[in-house]
Amino acid sequence: MFSTDELTMIYGERILFRGVTLHFSGRRRYGLVGANGAGKTTFLKVLKGTVEPSGGTVNIPKDAQVGMLDQDYSPFEKVPVLDLVMMGDQRLWTLLKKKEELLAQEKVEPEMLGEIEEELNLKGGYRAHAKGAQLLSGLGILPEKQKFPLSALSGGYKLRVLLAQVLFTQPEILLLDEPTNYLDLFSIRWLERYLIDYPGTVILSSHDRLFLNQVCQEIIDIDYGEMRRYVGNFDHFIQEKEKNVLVKEAELKSLSKRKKEIQRFIDRFKAKASKARQASSRERMIEKLEEEEKGHLLLPSSRQYPHFHFSSIRPPAQRALRVKEISKSFGKHAVLNKISFEVGRFEKVALVGPNGIGKSTLLEIITDHVKEDEGNCLWGSHARYGYFPQNFRHLLQMEETLYNWLSRVSKEIPEQKLRQTLGKMLFDEQAIRKKVGALSGGEGARLVFAHLMLAEHNCLVLDEPTNHLDMESVEALIAALKEYPGTLIVVSHNRYFISKIAERIIELTPHGVTDFQGGYEEFVREHERDYLKEEVKEKKQNYHEKKADRKERNRLKREIERLEKETAKTESEIETINKVLATPGFYENTPPIKQQELINQRDRLEKKREKDLNQWEIKIEELDSN
Repeated sequence: MFSTDELTMIYGERILFRGVTLHFSGRRRYGLVGANGAGKTTFLKVLKGTVEPSGGTVNIPKDAQVGMLDQDYSPFEKVPVLDLVMMGDQRLWTLLKKKEELLAQEKVEPEMLGEIEEELNLKGGYRAHAKGAQLLSGLGILPEKQKFPLSALSGGYKLRVLLAQVLFTQPEILLLDEPTNYLDLFSIRWLERYLIDYPGTVILSSHDRLFLNQVCQEIIDIDYGEMRRYVGNFDHFIQEKEKNVLVKEAELKSLSKRKKEIQRFIDRFKAKASKARQASSRERMIEKLEEEEKGHLLLPSSRQYPHFHFSSIRPPAQRALRVKEISKSFGKHAVLNKISFEVGRFEKVALVGPNGIGKSTLLEIITDHVKEDEGNCLWGSHARYGYFPQNFRHLLQMEETLYNWLSRVSKEIPEQKLRQTLGKMLFDEQAIRKKVGALSGGEGARLVFAHLMLAEHNCLVLDEPTNHLDMESVEALIAALKEYPGTLIVVSHNRYFISKIAERIIELTPHGVTDFQGGYEEFVREHERDYLKEEVKEKKQNYHEKKADRKERNRLKREIERLEKETAKTESEIETINKVLATPGFYENTPPIKQQELINQRDRLEKKREKDLNQWEIKIEELDSN
């Protein structure tokens, strides 16, 4: 549908990507991955046309509409929520307002009204309110809140409205930058299903690997100063990338070994007149090998893994925390209503539930940052907690350097240990002298974690700790929390994260608390259908039914993997034919019969690819609903 040609982006001496030539097809979903700062957001802005590349071109048809998720909601605070969604389609919104103005006049011009009515009908204007309301409901914004001004919603919900706005227009090219950051688990599931059925091209960046696995058919990886496309989901990309890096490393090792062998010959015989010509010839061979090495050269990877480590002081009593009938309201809005549960020492607990249900408020209460209206919470004897708040930036002093801030909040810690801890969080000697205000979201989060690593605690309370972290940092944090010898209470919308660390799920619902002893995957099997559809399971599957389900899921996974491999092979064959057709002089020097044969072959392959992709989508849907 559109393409990039030799696209390059350089900031000063830093290369984000260079020479990127990619083709994007219609009805395909692409995941954009890379470390924080690798250039994902920049690439999306280049595609949208809001940032000029350093070199190369983006080739998008003039009539193709490009939509991108905007994260700045400040200009729209006074606009009613549903109106803001419909304003995404500017022409439609203009027609609706014109019709409204005409009908408000004493004397209506029938001809003008008829023209507006006709165009509104063509643009589906009479379904606009229903369509907008449906999108908002899917993203967790209830009908009664859709008439409120945007200012009445929290920051996370405001971003959901902007997401609904860009989805409302259904552009041919949809660009989404971290769309799941402020969605609860159930809205993420809704968005997955929406994007799987999306009729246009979708390119999205995300740190949520499960979301990428469910939605994306191809992965575009930004690393080593280049962008490379992989057919398949995120897990398949990881496997293929590791293979590619190993192949490159093996090729470089082989070339280096060959160079050393030739150099030994040169060093040994260059002084001998009888061997001088051979030595000279081998010097030219080394020059050729060095040129060949450049083609295999690996630039430094943009992916870096911080090293998290949380130690624990003396364990608390058997009961680390007791929450008893906690209630909290803000004005007339009740957030928590008689919430009760207990957490034992060494337990790793995840609090889940939709946005606005009070998870963050509950964490603020149990860490003494907000006062409850009723009830109480009591930490066990010897319990000491470390807290990572969702809005961690209010802990930071923007004018201080990283080192000064950490040394001030981590009192009596030796300078050497402070520097070592900052190094583990990927801050080098130059970085620790930066002002805190210059840090990105991910860097700021790592700085707060550096403080938690130095603090004395035996309980960790974490509110959305992965929101600003890249995948490498999330993986490192998971490893550290699995090894943490204390009690963990965490709120997160990152399903992969909580599925890896949580051993118990406490779900906050409008009807109270669901306390589930088990991991997140088991919790989803037991409760997600109830939550979304408000149905009640009459009985659990028996052993044989579960075994049959697992067998069917494994069959579907094998079929999906086969179709992905088949699609990759077909696309490779299509690309080969396209290269032949694009060869200079091909049409002048090739008989018409041969030309038509190649074109027919390509058409057959494209039809096969479309058929396989349709089958792939069907199997994915079957797997999702199984």
